[in-house]
Amino acid sequence: MQKHVTAQIIDYLNEDSFPSILLLSGKWGCGKTYIARKNILPELKRKYGKAHYVSLYGVSSLDDFRDKLVSLAYLDKENVASIISSIKNIAGNVAKGLGDKGATIAVANALAKPMKHKLLSKLNNCAFIVDDLERASSKQLTSEVLGECLNLVENNINIAIVVLANEDHIEDKSILEKTFNNKVVLTTSPSDIVKIIKQKYPSTLDDVTSQAAFNAITVLQLSNLRIVQRAMQRCVPIIDRIKKLPDVDIGVALPRIIEQVFRICYAHYEYDASYDELCKGAESVSFEYLYLGDQSSEEKKTPEVEQSEQRLKNISNVVEGAASKVTPALISYSLNIAFIPEELVEDFNLPLKGKLLDRVKSMGIHDLSDSDFAKAIDEAREFLFDSTTEPKHFFEWFRVLDSYFYLLELNYISGDINEVYKRAEAMVHTLGALKPIHLERHHAMNIRGLDHFLARKLYDIANPLNDKLANKMVQSTLQDDFLSSWSKANGEIYQKYGHTPFLHQFDVHSVCQALEGWIRSDIVVFGQFIRNRYTSGNTRDFLQEEFEFVRQLKSELEKISSSLPASHLKGCFSELIAHLVEGIKFIEKAENYKSTVG
Repeated sequence: MQKHVTAQIIDYLNEDSFPSILLLSGKWGCGKTYIARKNILPELKRKYGKAHYVSLYGVSSLDDFRDKLVSLAYLDKENVASIISSIKNIAGNVAKGLGDKGATIAVANALAKPMKHKLLSKLNNCAFIVDDLERASSKQLTSEVLGECLNLVENNINIAIVVLANEDHIEDKSILEKTFNNKVVLTTSPSDIVKIIKQKYPSTLDDVTSQAAFNAITVLQLSNLRIVQRAMQRCVPIIDRIKKLPDVDIGVALPRIIEQVFRICYAHYEYDASYDELCKGAESVSFEYLYLGDQSSEEKKTPEVEQSEQRLKNISNVVEGAASKVTPALISYSLNIAFIPEELVEDFNLPLKGKLLDRVKSMGIHDLSDSDFAKAIDEAREFLFDSTTEPKHFFEWFRVLDSYFYLLELNYISGDINEVYKRAEAMVHTLGALKPIHLERHHAMNIRGLDHFLARKLYDIANPLNDKLANKMVQSTLQDDFLSSWSKANGEIYQKYGHTPFLHQFDVHSVCQALEGWIRSDIVVFGQFIRNRYTSGNTRDFLQEEFEFVRQLKSELEKISSSLPASHLKGCFSELIAHLVEGIKFIEKAENYKSTVG
């Protein structure tokens, strides 16, 4: 395509019957600028000796455009020495006495319009590519620029101009008809676009990944090179990371990720889809309720509502069309909201080598043989419903269940979906069947990808149970760390419990016993933490549950300290008690304030 277009342009410019000016037309993002700079500009240089690229972006007047042409043609560093004498002749007395420096200053900084006309009239053996015609600030400027270009090619020796424009956005089409006898329309096929991105990313795109990009571009009918390039900018870093993951099935994972990122970027840039809209689209959730409100079906929708509904359906169709589920974490990364996650396999739902169960979980089943598909379903059933094996990862179990419901509903497998739901519900309530997992943000984002309503319904039942067990696990771990040493527990405490009570979970006697075994500096630092915790103004609203623990801790430490001889430990206890006393003063203020307000 690139060679064909370039050859066609040169052939037109060789035709003596018409002025050597032509239009290269095409939609935004189709690759006009890329081809002009990479292919057409070098050919023009070979044909005319000199060739320059100029964009109309930011040009506000014809004089600005002429300034650009003059500066490119006469102040090009490669050509200044050879044309300085002609500049001096044109500049005349302006440069007299100042030598070469005076001539260039006269041209560059103080050219009057007649001087620019004179310089432009002396141009020869030169070509220009004029880009972004549709970005000219006004219809008048568009006309003036094209008139200047036509004047140059008709009245100068061996001058050629190629103008790049998106015709759809030129208000007055008659201007184009009056200016150009020849026009080349650039259309890019999927294979053309893949060739371009392979040239740009040769170390990333091999045969497999190139085919995946070609398939995505073909299915989406993508002709906008800018969208493709943005998608590739997001694909390249994760492709390199995925290739280094030893357990991932690279042959399945890379094509899938490329397709998903292309779909996300296409929906985002083509339909201005937001993160939330893309997540809803990936969940197969209807968008109509966002706009219909309480309208009855008989009421006529406004054009704005119809347009909004259609846009949201387009977004859903694009994201839904992926061969496997698009995760919110991948959407977040593709929109440049988040960095590549640490748990790449989990967050991007990547398939693992040799694990048929993983194929079911990620819906990567279509390239399995019938026998492997049957084995995968057997593994899925055992994973879902065998409560005698070790506990299953909470979120992984739900993703497999979601896929299993999907396979049942579309008759990939046989079975009564209501009976399956009952068995799954029994598993949720079986103690120890599912391993509780703390619901952190990235897991919450992943679980939004549940498609089937029965899986989501059961998840809503199971999630509070999971959170309760997970919190107990976290509290148990925190208590063990705290009793071991302040240094071991303080990181999590500062991060998660700044405004959340936690001390009330601990047994006062166990804490006092543990304090005797702490390194002495930890005792003092813990006291400073307590004092700052209650003097910072957060006590009244957040920490009431642990007030009694602080009082009890002070009382018990005073008893222990009173029986200790003077020592390093007794001194540290005295400092800790002093900090507790200060903290209790503020606790009492908070309690008095609450009783007064109440």
